[in-house]
Amino acid sequence: MNIREALKTRKGQLIAVCIMLLLSQVFLFFTLGKSFLKNIPNAEKIARIEKEIARQKTEYAKFTGERRSMSKTKSLYRDLAAHSWIQSHDGSVETTLRRRIGDIAAAQQFRLNNIGAVRTGRVNNEFFYAEIDINGSGEISDVINLLAALRKIEPVLNWRRLDMRPDYRYRPNTGVGSANLANRLEVPPTRLNFHGALRVLCYDGPLTPKALEITRPSLFELDRAAAAKMRQIAKPATAVKEEKK
Repeated sequence: MNIREALKTRKGQLIAVCIMLLLSQVFLFFTLGKSFLKNIPNAEKIARIEKEIARQKTEYAKFTGERRSMSKTKSLYRDLAAHSWIQSHDGSVETTLRRRIGDIAAAQQFRLNNIGAVRTGRVNNEFFYAEIDINGSGEISDVINLLAALRKIEPVLNWRRLDMRPDYRYRPNTGVGSANLANRLEVPPTRLNFHGALRVLCYDGPLTPKALEITRPSLFELDRAAAAKMRQIAKPATAVKEEKK
């Protein structure tokens, strides 16, 4: 039986198919086997990949930390700006700060000896400070109440320096015939002289009061509230004059 006759039989066809499959496997092995074996990772390649993964994890952790730090810095910047004096919201610091300190002292019925001019100095491109000197004298309780009232001003004023001393006009008796200026001037020993410098941080950067979401009253709102209070105070006086007529 020759090959042609064998291929006509079922068994011969099956043998031929098996031979062709074997030849194709041999062909694929010699053509693709080298690249396939080359891609199988060995111990050295696995170690190199693990090292690269560790490096990528380190870089990602570093990037995440920097992003978190930048986000925190941005939040601190916005908070600092929002709690600083903004002239478009709080008024001109050169005039308004001096007036507000005087209004606080008047409300406390405390007479300041002097309120100096406002001085300014640049911190950086977006922040500067304003500073003002004040001095006065009064009873210890009155001085403390004034300082507490000044602390309530928004934005917050901080003391760059503050000096408080007993009123030097009070001198205790040291013997017969000794001069006691306090007795002559009727100055009680509980009076204090104080002088210091108040400072406030100001912001003139690109962020607007609306963008900073400022909640404190604006200068316009404070002036409107003060005017309403003055009208309420003036009403009883007007009513008394009308009754007299």
